[in-house]
Amino acid sequence: MSDGDDNDKEEENEEKKVNGKSKENNEDKEKPSSQENEPEAGEVPDGPRQLHRTLSIFFRHLAMQTTKDDLEKLCKTYSGFRRICITDPASERKFNRRGWVTFDHSVNIRNICYELNSAKLHDADLGAIVNREIKNRIRTINGIGQHKTVVRNDLRLITKIIQQLDERWNVWEVKKDENDEKPADESEISSSTAALALTPVKNKKPLGFISQNPLLKNITDYLVEEGDAEEEELLGETNNQNNGFEMDKDLTKVLDRLILYLRVVYSIDYYNGAEYAQEDSMPNPCGVIYVRGTPLSTITEAELTNFMQQFEARLKPFLEYHEKIDDDEAAKLGLKNEEDELEKFMNANCQELGKEKWSCPLSGKKFKGPEFVRKHILNKHQDKLDEVKRNVGLQKIVKIERFSYLFFANF
Repeated sequence: MSDGDDNDKEEENEEKKVNGKSKENNEDKEKPSSQENEPEAGEVPDGPRQLHRTLSIFFRHLAMQTTKDDLEKLCKTYSGFRRICITDPASERKFNRRGWVTFDHSVNIRNICYELNSAKLHDADLGAIVNREIKNRIRTINGIGQHKTVVRNDLRLITKIIQQLDERWNVWEVKKDENDEKPADESEISSSTAALALTPVKNKKPLGFISQNPLLKNITDYLVEEGDAEEEELLGETNNQNNGFEMDKDLTKVLDRLILYLRVVYSIDYYNGAEYAQEDSMPNPCGVIYVRGTPLSTITEAELTNFMQQFEARLKPFLEYHEKIDDDEAAKLGLKNEEDELEKFMNANCQELGKEKWSCPLSGKKFKGPEFVRKHILNKHQDKLDEVKRNVGLQKIVKIERFSYLFFANF
């Protein structure tokens, strides 16, 4: 090979090396540094988030005058903030409130909790602690709940509860035209008594079962029990006591749908007999549900009856029909009006001493007229007016023949 060919090859090799280095430099420039990718402390990434995973802080005692806006304004300063839940003042806790604040799963919840403990609202400590994750989300009750007789009784109870709640909140309400004599859709009327809807009924609530809820369609097929009573009577057969544990999968399937509907739509846990208030604002919405336990091998009639009676007593607050009362009737029962109470307070503290001489007993100062006393109270004794408002908000339990109402105003 000649010297010219060798020189050409060396030049080509040098060009390849130079091009290779330039490509490597370009790749290094295109790749962002690891430091630039690292998120800041508490920063939420832009990618898809696991919304079901959260961290939360519990406030053990908040002052009675603390509002949701006060707590939200304080917690919004931290990145990853999601929502706030605050309870009403409770007498057993000296009318203190409780609260939960929910953050994204990526934040350092202990650092936030430490800083919140050094803050105060209305000159009161927050008592912040880290709220632990719920361990047992699915809990069980006695396995007697699997028995066919109990399931049918549960269907009867839960149907009544759902029907009342749907009616109270106008769920599945169908708007009818005045000129339309026929019902909206006969297929949506869930009862063999659908013909009753075609005829005018004088009673407030017609006979039979009528509901627009699709889950309650044909529910009476499962509520009514069938038997061979006539055949047994003619043949002289006696219904022997059977201690076996009888189950019905079809009834259980229908009941489970209604239990989930009650739990998700109205936040009522049927088997626990409890309503989870403000669940949508809590750290774990729909966090707990009770289900039936393992079925028993044998059971007596007395055990079935006792179980159903105790369970129905637990559901009594949801089974009773609560009728709403108007403002006039509530006033007769002792409901106070805020404006009236403030006016009474003003009149009681505007005392006339003589001609063009008025005094304020709260401070002892004298004025020329009652309008000056009112202005003085508004400017200098706002704390007294706030106390009157709080007293109006704290209402007593008023018992009425069939129902009990708890009047509790928002603070």
